[in-house]
Amino acid sequence: MKKALLALVFILPFSLFSQNVQLFQQFNGHYDFTAVGNTLNASPNPCLLQPSSSEDLNLGPTQTFLSAHLYWSGPWENALGGDYNVTLNGSAVTASRDFHLTAGTGINYFAAYADVTSIVAANGNGTYTFSDLDINLAATGACGNGTDFAGWAMYIIYEDPALLQNQISLFDGLEYISANNTTLNIQLTDIDVSSDIFSKIGFLAWEGDASIANGESLIIEGILIDNPPLNPGNNAFNGTNTYTNSNTLYNMDLDYYSLVGIVSPGSTTINIDITSQQDFVMINNVITSVNSELPDATIGIDGTGVLCENLNNMNVDYTVYNVNSTDILPANTPIAFYANGVLAGQTQTVNDIPIDGSESGSLIISIPVGTPAVFTLTAVVDDIGNGTGIVAETNESNNEFSVQIDLSEAVDLFGPDIESCVGMVVVLDTGIANPDFTWTWYRNGILIPGQNGPTLSVTTSANYSVDGVEGICHIVDDVNVNFNPQPVANEPEHLYQCNDGTNPGIFDLTLNDPNIMGAQDPTIFSITYHETFLDSDTGANPIANPANYVMIPPAPQTIYARIEGQLGICYDLTQFELRFPMAMPGSVPTFEVCDQDQTGDEPIDLSFEFDNFVLNGETATFYDITYHTSQADADADINPLPTPYFVPVPGQTIYIRLENIRYSPAYTCYNTTTVDIIVHEVPLPNPNPAPLILCDDDNDGFMEFDLSMADDDLTGGDPDLVVTYHGT
Repeated sequence: MKKALLALVFILPFSLFSQNVQLFQQFNGHYDFTAVGNTLNASPNPCLLQPSSSEDLNLGPTQTFLSAHLYWSGPWENALGGDYNVTLNGSAVTASRDFHLTAGTGINYFAAYADVTSIVAANGNGTYTFSDLDINLAATGACGNGTDFAGWAMYIIYEDPALLQNQISLFDGLEYISANNTTLNIQLTDIDVSSDIFSKIGFLAWEGDASIANGESLIIEGILIDNPPLNPGNNAFNGTNTYTNSNTLYNMDLDYYSLVGIVSPGSTTINIDITSQQDFVMINNVITSVNSELPDATIGIDGTGVLCENLNNMNVDYTVYNVNSTDILPANTPIAFYANGVLAGQTQTVNDIPIDGSESGSLIISIPVGTPAVFTLTAVVDDIGNGTGIVAETNESNNEFSVQIDLSEAVDLFGPDIESCVGMVVVLDTGIANPDFTWTWYRNGILIPGQNGPTLSVTTSANYSVDGVEGICHIVDDVNVNFNPQPVANEPEHLYQCNDGTNPGIFDLTLNDPNIMGAQDPTIFSITYHETFLDSDTGANPIANPANYVMIPPAPQTIYARIEGQLGICYDLTQFELRFPMAMPGSVPTFEVCDQDQTGDEPIDLSFEFDNFVLNGETATFYDITYHTSQADADADINPLPTPYFVPVPGQTIYIRLENIRYSPAYTCYNTTTVDIIVHEVPLPNPNPAPLILCDDDNDGFMEFDLSMADDDLTGGDPDLVVTYHGT
């Protein structure tokens, strides 16, 4: 069965009774959600599942599809577990998340999730069919207690420019209420409510029964949800689909409700209370859409450097982002820097940062006395220096960024010596963007006039050094830059072999060594050959035996050549083809004709009669076919026969030359074959055969003649001739 691959998971004891409904994903923008789904039950608790079910998706013309999230559920077989491999619109789907629940019923249940964005993006609006859910209800034990169910639901997140800036939050897990567990509280967290305008909440629940309404309620923020006739206040989980107004979604609920007047601006949580005195109901997920026009400040450290080691001052380059947001991040948002948790510097943003925007800056921080040589530098945006923020955000837990600093290495502006190639430009960068610094550059200790910026472009080998001064801070570093000879890959030649059925297609690639090397010194440069451009560009996977290389069909095959210097950093690339044109004529059957006009020969259109046999399915435009009276003429490609050609009695062997002209005149590839043409003389009957005479014995005017009695007279007794008789 499909579930066999999961056997290792299910040998563990069932110690997990349920999984709390928690935040899974959030989406911020001009977004909203809808849902499609259906039950696999043909009636309430039928103890028999349908093999598939379908539902239609119909997004409007202004609604742009963003993502799709599929859930499915049912009881599981004790020995095998749930089925995590299903099919949606003919495409295989494998769960990426699964949920388990063992309730007081003694039955085990499962739910599964998969992102099916690619499937919905490919199919668009239309009917979606869910199938191949493999559950043996009888084996689960669910039929005995009325929890025999299965179904599927798919949330669709879409964008519409007419919408407000909303926050879509998808929560999932698997929790339940029943006669043995009468109350359930779900706290939805990390929600940012700017207003309740058009806000709503959706639920996917399993196993609700329309016939059971005993102490059942859904309360959100203390308000009873009462939405008759589809979802009355005493029976919210009753097999309904609010998206389609259906009350035949047997043993599952796919509902949504308005939150207008329920959630309050500034709220970050939504409290849900669910009760049931009898009906067994499992909550699989909750999805909310609230108006949420808030920024989301994050920060990254782009670079650091010790500027004044004796004063423990460090330059920090950073960028503040406002990416997963629905509003601008205001100017003057505070930023704090900590060294091993101790405040080391503060600044703030300069401008309003738009949605999906960013702002970069630079700051000199003072490393606190006593900080070890190796420490953690942490940047925190929206922090006034004591961990306190002043900006409400969509996510308050992603404001930090940390890097490890080693002061013993921080003064190394340039790193190790630099190897480059003649003709290239090396940019020496101090990595310090502080505009208050004054820089002085030197080549081999000699001042380079006019160079006073934090970077220097160089093209010649030398030792380069820099002095940086800002107030009393002074930093010095140097680096050796070496420009190695740059090789040039000269033009190679294409390599040819004729595929005439005898050549093996083995090429000596090194024949191109002198062409590529040219006048360059082979003791300085080396050549390798590769099967892909990427390999030649990286120097990976050189062909091991280039002098005896078996080409990879189909022809032509491109070979990529790399010429490089001794360090491997200076190189040039070129390429050529292995050309293996085919010249293998097909078999031509013997051709027989008669000398009908009795002239001693017969005209034949050789091309019309034999070209197709010779080509044997090959493309005619790649070939030239000529016909000759001798093998020598065919090999020399001389004296081709005209069309038509008169073949004399009794016939003649014709020599055929098949030449592949794809690469002519640079290269000639041909092969030959023959055809035997037999020209028969026209048989001439006796012009004066003896009459056949019989006596009309019964005088009725009719007699039966054996016409074959005239055969020998007509043919002169030639046994190779056949005579037939006709009425006209």
